[in-house]
Amino acid sequence: MPQIARPRFDTAALRDIAGETVFGRGAAYARQGRVRILSVAPTEVRAEVRGSELYHASLAGDGADISGGCSCPAYESWGFCKHLVAVALAVNEASPDELATADEAEARLRAYLEGQTAQALAERLLILARRDGALWRELDSEAVLAAGDDETILALLYESIEEAIDTDGGIDWRGAGAWAKEVTTVVRRIAGLLAAGRAGVAFAALDHLFDLADDALEEFDDSEREAAAALCEARDLHLAACAKVKPDPVALAAQLFERELTQAFDLWTDARRTYAGPLGKRGRKEYRRLAEAAWRDGGDRYARALVREILDSFAEDDGDVDARIALRAPDANTARDYADLAALCLGAGRREEALAWAEEGVWRLEDRPDRHLTTLTADLMRDAGRRSDAETLLWTAFEREPDERLHRTLKETAADPAGVADRCARAVEARLAAEGASPWSPLPGLLVDILLGEDRADDAWRAARAHRCSEQVVERLARATEGSHPEDAIAAYADLVEANVGRTQNQGYEAACRFLGHLEGLRARQGQSAAHVAHLNSLRTKHKFKRNFIRLLDDRGAWPRF
Repeated sequence: MPQIARPRFDTAALRDIAGETVFGRGAAYARQGRVRILSVAPTEVRAEVRGSELYHASLAGDGADISGGCSCPAYESWGFCKHLVAVALAVNEASPDELATADEAEARLRAYLEGQTAQALAERLLILARRDGALWRELDSEAVLAAGDDETILALLYESIEEAIDTDGGIDWRGAGAWAKEVTTVVRRIAGLLAAGRAGVAFAALDHLFDLADDALEEFDDSEREAAAALCEARDLHLAACAKVKPDPVALAAQLFERELTQAFDLWTDARRTYAGPLGKRGRKEYRRLAEAAWRDGGDRYARALVREILDSFAEDDGDVDARIALRAPDANTARDYADLAALCLGAGRREEALAWAEEGVWRLEDRPDRHLTTLTADLMRDAGRRSDAETLLWTAFEREPDERLHRTLKETAADPAGVADRCARAVEARLAAEGASPWSPLPGLLVDILLGEDRADDAWRAARAHRCSEQVVERLARATEGSHPEDAIAAYADLVEANVGRTQNQGYEAACRFLGHLEGLRARQGQSAAHVAHLNSLRTKHKFKRNFIRLLDDRGAWPRF
């Protein structure tokens, strides 16, 4: 069978990128024949789109991987525009002959230009540049970069960087792509200078870019991480320039330390390791000195956390567990803080100290207990031979806030594991009696699971009937007890069918039919096939106006199964 060629650009992805309104306007442009495809290549499509003016648009990628640019003001301000949508849809609708013609046009133009003399091409390009200010500036910049001295080149780069970085008061996620594209263009121009042996100019230009970027990114919404990607490329280039320029390591340490403390997008996180080569021993020593001084000075909570991470990385490299504990201990005030302290000690084989930190955390946070810290402390107590203390701690925590993890840990810890289920069930029942159960409460489900785990199906069904269990809990109970309690399971599945039909949506109808399909087999095993037919007929009568559901009922071969 011949394979049907899929559209180049995925329409659903296009709609998601552009948004419903922009997509609709672009689709109208495509239908109106406003797109003229200029060239079609594996990596890029170029076209003209007639709007209020003639705009030039280019699209890259295929499938759901779509990006592009347009000369229209909307793209400059908001990003992906209706003209790009129109081009993508026009390409999708174009016949193979139309695409081949566009492809041939570029090949024809290339062959013509390659046959011209360099002088003729230069004259032609100058004429075009006089008409197009952007092209003139671009060519002039390239000319300066190719032949200018370092001072002239740096002045030109500074100007280009300032134009690219300027956010004009703020950029939201729709404009981030255009901003990133401009920055990337400048960064790659700098990369060319580095490759040409002008590392000092490249290094200075990149420093200027980062100094400006710090302020610009405070007014930025980079949800799609486009700006971050552009700046990461610049940071990697800066690192390469450092290797060639070999800046003073002490000055470099001061610069990187400041950036790490004021960074956006985690661009300079762990800079002392990333720049280990250019920093050398002197630079790393200065980096540590700066961090220790900042730690002594205090600072706000955010800056202090960053400095602690820097100092912790030094202590980790040294294998100095005491220093790492000393960094954390003064500010420990959450369950995670104490769990981290205990984990540090455990990693060093210091189990007694780990237990001491865990117990201190449990004691200090008695009014806001944490399950993870509680179970960690209980495990350490048990391993230290303090099983009774561990059990007491776990029971206190469970009776305060019943939880499946605490229940499992109690079964592993209690001197009488057989009695754990009864006591846990009573604790949950007491909480339910005192507070009641909302539809979102996990307590009925926990109670059912505790009883099921002890093969107490009768009690589990009584609990399910007494309390408001979620549909997931009821289904789990029914599936676990079909063999021992088929009538209870059948009744539960019938209720689940009705609940899902009541949602009046296709997803609910499909779930209802899934339960009905399972019910059919279960009833057949119980000799109740006639009852199942009667059930189906009653559903057809009761829900006769729900046409999609009735259609699914009539198409039993398409029912999803367990």
